[in-house]
Amino acid sequence: MRLKRKNRGALLAEFTANIYLIFVFLVFPLLDLSVLGFRAFFLWFAANQAVSAACKAKTYLQPIGDANKVTYPSACDLASSKAHQIKMILPGIHWDENDNNPDVQILRQPINPHAKNAQPAQVFFRGHGAPLEHNDAPDPSMNIYTCQVVIKGQVDPLITIPGLNMPGVSSPIDLTVSSQAQFENVPGLTM
Repeated sequence: MRLKRKNRGALLAEFTANIYLIFVFLVFPLLDLSVLGFRAFFLWFAANQAVSAACKAKTYLQPIGDANKVTYPSACDLASSKAHQIKMILPGIHWDENDNNPDVQILRQPINPHAKNAQPAQVFFRGHGAPLEHNDAPDPSMNIYTCQVVIKGQVDPLITIPGLNMPGVSSPIDLTVSSQAQFENVPGLTM
């Protein structure tokens, strides 16, 4: 009888130490890793919402106005403002906003790359004048034009551990995310 109580007491004493070790070395790192995963999704979501807004724009670079004095923003402006809006809503994601972050690109892919007059696949970047020159006018019967938004950002961990210099554990982790959608107003690519 007495021997059983001794073993039981020793088991209870070890149980507390084991629970502590399980929480410190298993639960907290898994919790931190799962939060990093969620925040990485939030960063991609910002790029996805930015490309969703940009692909519906009337122009690529320059805002335009109509006869009713309504100004329509460009795809670059819409993407930047939508990504900034998502960044303000969702915690733990951030990036340096400048002319090329978020980067709005136009990708041209030929429908039939083996056709006689097929143009080569090309990526057009913001900041290099009009994305499509007049001799390279967009032709939706020959090519597919896709808008892509690339964000170079950072994701914060849930718990930072002092003394460790490890991205994702004690400091933000750098990520580059992108999302694509077909550009809806192909004639607007020259503006």
